[in-house]
Amino acid sequence: MRIAMLLPLADQPGTRAYALWTTAARELSEAMAQRGMEVTVVEVPDGGPGLPSFRDGTRGVDTNLRIARLFQRANDFDIVHDLVGFAANVYASFVATPVLSTVWLDMWSCAGEAYQALNQRVYYHSPGEGDRSTSLHYAGTIPWMPRAHEPHVPNAGDTLVFAADMIPGSGVCEALDIAQRAGRSIVLIGTSSNPAFFTEAVAPQIDGTRVRHLVDPRCKEADEAIELAAGLIHAGHFDGMQQLVVIDALSRGTPVIHVGGEDGPSWMRDGQTGFSAKTVDAAVAAVGRLAGVSRHGCRAALESVGTFDAFVSRVVALYERICTQARREDRRPWGYYEVLSDEPNHKVKRLVVFPGKRLSLQRHKLRAEHWFLVDGEAAVVVDEEEIRLLSGQSVKIPKGCWHRIRNPGAQNLSVIEVQTGEYFGEDDIERKEDDFGRV
Repeated sequence: MRIAMLLPLADQPGTRAYALWTTAARELSEAMAQRGMEVTVVEVPDGGPGLPSFRDGTRGVDTNLRIARLFQRANDFDIVHDLVGFAANVYASFVATPVLSTVWLDMWSCAGEAYQALNQRVYYHSPGEGDRSTSLHYAGTIPWMPRAHEPHVPNAGDTLVFAADMIPGSGVCEALDIAQRAGRSIVLIGTSSNPAFFTEAVAPQIDGTRVRHLVDPRCKEADEAIELAAGLIHAGHFDGMQQLVVIDALSRGTPVIHVGGEDGPSWMRDGQTGFSAKTVDAAVAAVGRLAGVSRHGCRAALESVGTFDAFVSRVVALYERICTQARREDRRPWGYYEVLSDEPNHKVKRLVVFPGKRLSLQRHKLRAEHWFLVDGEAAVVVDEEEIRLLSGQSVKIPKGCWHRIRNPGAQNLSVIEVQTGEYFGEDDIERKEDDFGRV
């Protein structure tokens, strides 16, 4: 399978959640390549700290050209997987190759109308039930699972950690209050998309000892702070990219204290993965019980839901199902073709043959062909003769003659095929040899 993947690239991610998302997207592409699939990666820069690409209405010329150039080559792929956001999906209307888009709650809540407008052209994937929009048509819901981290830290310290966007309602004020009342230090990770709020409510409490602040959410110190923490403070729902922060903490063996009235996912279990506290008072009491939570048990509870390999297998199955649903008559195991002209007395095609592939040894009763090589190099068989062609050269294939074409090069081979005769249907093919079992 040939897959094109649009990956988010953030030189300065604002939040831990978005930093984890950029890593998770790349991990998926690497896993596909390790399974023997041909993966083409196009990285799409975001809009800067605290401003992921899917929320950024203004993009640079270079970013737009990266996306456009990929879709100009869409026929080279079996599927395009967009992990960036709606900006890439608009190109799906102009290509026949199926486009799959992973859509988090954060994404569709910011651009719901844009996603909805492309319901008939794009296949949507939801990372969780809570990330689904009632207005979008989904091809599948596959919860995201991370790669396994290094063995958990058996004995953590007393420090707490908070790693959400530091804005009103995110839980940062509650986390600071919990740490103070429990007599614990706390590490804040990431920046704030509301600088005024951060300056007024958070910054005055940062003293470098009791309250520390790590601006870069993906730095090594941030990983270590979570791995060595007694627990992660999480407030609010478990939907959207923020769930990656919880999943990442548990995968490192760090328990989570959930503050709020909403129930967590089934794999969040009181006493095993941390504690659920409906009030700040209950959360303060839970801090004292964190030492009794098995860090190995945190990881085990998460792994009981599924592993990274199982997650990748489910995504591959989704790719295969979408490709089957969107199967096109012009796709072939060796490459693809497009019809440029179809008239009663002739037909013109553009054939693209992938590196190392060849068509079947075949002949036609009702048509002759003339091949013009426009890009690459070709090895052509005409009856018993093998001919090497370079760009600009051509060869005639008489009616009833056995023939085939092979791409011996490292790049795609492009040929213009002109058919003349009585009939140009695909059923006028007699195969003698074939690499794909079609004889």
